Amino acid sequence: MERTIESLTAAVAARPDAIAERLALVRLQLRAGRIEAALETARHASLVDAAPALGEALRDFAAVQAFAAHATLLGERTTRHPDDYDAALALASALHGLGRPGDALIAAERAHALRPHARLPREIRATALIDRGEVEKGLALFRELLPGADAATAARHLVLMHYDPAATNDELFAHLESFAQRHLPRPGAPFARSIERNTRQRLRIGWLSPRFAEGPVASFLPGLLRAFDRTRHRHLLISLQPARDDATARFEALADEWIVLAGLNDATLLQRLRALELDVLVDLAGHSTANRIGVLAQRVAPVQVSWLDWFDTTAVPAMDAWISDARLTPADSTQRYSERVVRLPSGRFCYSPPGVAPPPTYDGDGTIVFASFNRLAKLNAEVVATWAAILRRVPGSRLELGARLLGDEAARAYTHERFAARGIEPDRVVLHGQRTYGALLAAYRSVDIALDPFPFSGCTTTCDALYMGAAVIACTGETFVSRQSASLLERLGREEWIARDAGDYVERAVAVSAHVERLRTMRATQRRDVVTRLCDADAQARDFAAAFAELIG
Repeated sequence: MERTIESLTAAVAARPDAIAERLALVRLQLRAGRIEAALETARHASLVDAAPALGEALRDFAAVQAFAAHATLLGERTTRHPDDYDAALALASALHGLGRPGDALIAAERAHALRPHARLPREIRATALIDRGEVEKGLALFRELLPGADAATAARHLVLMHYDPAATNDELFAHLESFAQRHLPRPGAPFARSIERNTRQRLRIGWLSPRFAEGPVASFLPGLLRAFDRTRHRHLLISLQPARDDATARFEALADEWIVLAGLNDATLLQRLRALELDVLVDLAGHSTANRIGVLAQRVAPVQVSWLDWFDTTAVPAMDAWISDARLTPADSTQRYSERVVRLPSGRFCYSPPGVAPPPTYDGDGTIVFASFNRLAKLNAEVVATWAAILRRVPGSRLELGARLLGDEAARAYTHERFAARGIEPDRVVLHGQRTYGALLAAYRSVDIALDPFPFSGCTTTCDALYMGAAVIACTGETFVSRQSASLLERLGREEWIARDAGDYVERAVAVSAHVERLRTMRATQRRDVVTRLCDADAQARDFAAAFAELIG
């Protein structure tokens, strides 16, 4: 390869406009892992101006996951060809995927100016606004796109609408039901088993997810899997994505069968899932990103259950049960489900304490520190106003925010502007971009009080904060997503940290801040309480087993 690279480098130097040789050199440099060199080769005007060849180069960069270089190359094209709508749109999408919502907004607006009636530039703009915290404005723009929207746009709205502070359970259900009726297939021929369940000694339980990696699934599933009675249950973990990390390896070790079904079309995936002869299929994605709900709508197992990484009904007739608990979904709740609601006595969530967590001992500088490590989309206008009010009431305190998008300078500047508009100076709001899970957990050692956003409350972030010894102030509501943190706090016996509205939230946060010294001495005790009350995998495994047995009949 080295000799060929040298030969092509010489050829390109001699004939800079030789596009075929330049493209071949880019490919070899990428194959050798030389991303920067490949980008420098590709940025030459001859290649940037040749749209077909540039398209090939862009696909090559994407194939090796060189997404930042991919975006840079698209930027070169839009600079040299400002009227190229396709390049402007592709750049907006690429920047959004890189977590640069400010730059994505600019590129999307450029594409919108070129084609004012096109849907995708407006959709990227709306989503970028939501992602950086302009929830109300972004959702208003997104709703304008819904009449006549295709399945992809409508599906994105199903996730985004849960960030709406004004959304009611009836409205959420109506959107989900409409989506299922308009965009998902109905079950065809009745599902038939080739093997009768009563001939088996162990139930075959399939756990289906596109995210067997670091994240919510890794925070709540491992303990449950370890606690199941393996003489009665056989666990098939079915991964819908080929990507792997350390958590993926841990999942693979927990599986009786580890199955990767990535990149299959609906018909093939339906066939492969049915061939597994499952007794129960537990879907861990619902309508969230990279789901395959359209396949499950056609039924792949006699019992299908929705749990964990989705936060509402699926509205799919073929989904039989929704796993919740009496705190998240009270008997008199206005939440609406097409599935049968199964309320686990042990709770919907069983936290699996992370092995990378340091001791919960306090390691701050004495300053009262509030924090939220939730995504910026949860920081709607009322949340920011409420947190600013807390900071004004607690002089000398500071707020630490951590989110992937805060690695973007434009998002950082905008976040500081939001608090400055409410009288909070930038030096009192400390911003952190993406960190490793271990670093994020360690950051809680200097945090006294975690502030939970509303109405889209935290879940993993709440458990992490509590496990690391911080207090958590939460505001409960009627929707499922607005009750997650409150349900965890109630199970922990910390009802005094649960607020009924924004005003009460401020008062409770201020009251707790007056006793931080006591909080700091109780951090190890709180971790023990979390392990006892939020991590009882044995109890949850018994509850799941009983639920499966009842659903199967």
